[in-house]
Amino acid sequence: TSAPRRPGTTPRCLRSAGGENDSSQVKYDSQDLLKQAKSLQKLSSSTNTMLIWIASISLLVGGIGVMNIMLVIGTAVTSADEQPFIAMASKRIKGAKQALRLIRKAERVSSLLNDVVGDIVGVISGSAGSVIALYLAAMGLPTAVASVLIAAFTSAFMIGGKAAGKSIAIEQSANIVLFVGKTMALFERKTTKRKKNKKN
Repeated sequence: TSAPRRPGTTPRCLRSAGGENDSSQVKYDSQDLLKQAKSLQKLSSSTNTMLIWIASISLLVGGIGVMNIMLVIGTAVTSADEQPFIAMASKRIKGAKQALRLIRKAERVSSLLNDVVGDIVGVISGSAGSVIALYLAAMGLPTAVASVLIAAFTSAFMIGGKAAGKSIAIEQSANIVLFVGKTMALFERKTTKRKKNKKN
């Protein structure tokens, strides 16, 4: 005969079955958590890669675009004639005084826009191009091919943009300088309003 069971205790068969179920449940939960963590890590890494890729392309294209715009303004300032803007300033046309200032300081403006700003933007665009080439190589494209593709794209965009920009700047120099002068006048008005508000 078996010994009588104490009240409040669980039979061995039930205890062993319950213990096995608990341990298997814990193992299943831990494996599930590990899978979720790995999937989240893959998702975050792919998202970071995509963001860096988009930022690099934006810097490359935007940098070359900004450099070409600076070249257009610098060329237009050196090509524009001063006399039409003197007449515009006498009629108090908005932006004419600012345009005259640019034309009378054409050498400094051209040097600043074409050399200083152009060089800075060129360095940024070159760095962005290097990042894009590295990612293309990581995706399986040979490093030499990736570098040649990025260099060819950058050179074509820069040379073509400069050629088109110079011709536009020479033909439309008066309109470009007047537009820049109007932008400067708007900026000057906003700054003067802010200064008056601070004093008051």
